[in-house]
Amino acid sequence: MRWALVPLLAAAAVTAAAVPASAATTSIPAHPKFVSSARMGQWSNGGYVITNNEWNSSAGPQTVWANSPNSWGVESTQSAGNTAVETYPNIQVTYDNVPLRRFGIIRNAFAESMPSSAGVDAEAADDIWLNNYNIEVMIWVDNHGQRPAGNVVGHATIFGQHFAVWHGGTDWTFALDHNEKAGQTHILGALKWLIAQHDLASNVTLTQVDFGWEVASTAGRPLDFTLTRYWLHT
Repeated sequence: MRWALVPLLAAAAVTAAAVPASAATTSIPAHPKFVSSARMGQWSNGGYVITNNEWNSSAGPQTVWANSPNSWGVESTQSAGNTAVETYPNIQVTYDNVPLRRFGIIRNAFAESMPSSAGVDAEAADDIWLNNYNIEVMIWVDNHGQRPAGNVVGHATIFGQHFAVWHGGTDWTFALDHNEKAGQTHILGALKWLIAQHDLASNVTLTQVDFGWEVASTAGRPLDFTLTRYWLHT
């Protein structure tokens, strides 16, 4: 259930095809600084990139809008009953494969809102790419219906937060034991836990850090996902 989130899509500088404000519905702000329904539409602001990231070719309509890294969201319409992730709209920072040992901190803060109505299948999560997009580590913080790839291989306590750790292929997922719509994730702590377990090499490099929503289904209705606070400290 973790599919290659197509690293080349996550890293590529895709020019956004902005749609007119008149195309936005009433649930999208009337005059955002950025709005796009392009599958890979993206916007750079304040050192961050916000992207629609409809990476799956079967994805339904989705529009991303943004005013700043602390004010953005998407309206997504994904088929009822679908369980495979179709999109991962996110905010991201890309690094030049910097050795992890050079970081004293990798931590973010978030405040997000996602629908939890019947038929919604999605989760809010960090997505961390390592070794030039060859290793993926996710941290799930607000899950409604999704199941990580692989199997549970351990349990980790990171700065007082309790996670089940899943592993499948080259993917690792830290699944928080409760749902949080606001908080912080200690990304470096999670990566160091994997190194201590000999699951990652000590010379691993950081390629990209994302935060957003993996969306599989919105029960066939246009539903809204919003982020009202975000920062990443490294």
